Amino acid sequence: MRHYVDTSAAAKLLVEEAESDALAAFLDKALDDGDTIGSSLLLETELRRLGIRLAIPQERVTLVLERMALLVPDGDVFRNAGLLPDATLRSLDALHVAAALRWGADGVVTYDERQATAARSVGLSVASPA
Repeated sequence: MRHYVDTSAAAKLLVEEAESDALAAFLDKALDDGDTIGSSLLLETELRRLGIRLAIPQERVTLVLERMALLVPDGDVFRNAGLLPDATLRSLDALHVAAALRWGADGVVTYDERQATAARSVGLSVASPA
């Protein structure tokens, strides 16, 4: 399986939150099962900015990113993100959903309700380990 990890999930690997341990266990099991964990290169920008804001060492950010395949979004990803039908979906969330589709993800790991709704609407499963 291919699990696309968005920023709301990946951030929990850097900042301890209620779901952090469950998420880490979910991702570890997926990797142990031979699944692929991935995201868009957009995640690198978002996590590095989070690191700067919260004074998290960039080496920790790098360790999180190195566990994932990172898709370089092309023009089709941006166009398809813009065409997703959900009027309440924010631009960066739309980019994550479109990137997940382009990458061929089976599901999205997210804690963002709007993004989860958009992912389900295009046939992706959603996981929010808690």
